[in-house]
Amino acid sequence: MVALGSRAGTALLEVPVQDVKAFLESTEALVPRGTEAGRIDWDAELAYLLSPG
Repeated sequence: MVALGSRAGTALLEVPVQDVKAFLESTEALVPRGTEAGRIDWDAELAYLLSPG
């Protein structure tokens, strides 16, 4: 079971463990652990979030 929650409520999802494992392995192959921060242009992201419109 996977629980996703917010102030509005909680959703419990039943997901096959093999599917979760495969997803995590493919994600880590694309973005190895510890390299996440180096792959984000924080200045560009902040500019986008703060831009009008």
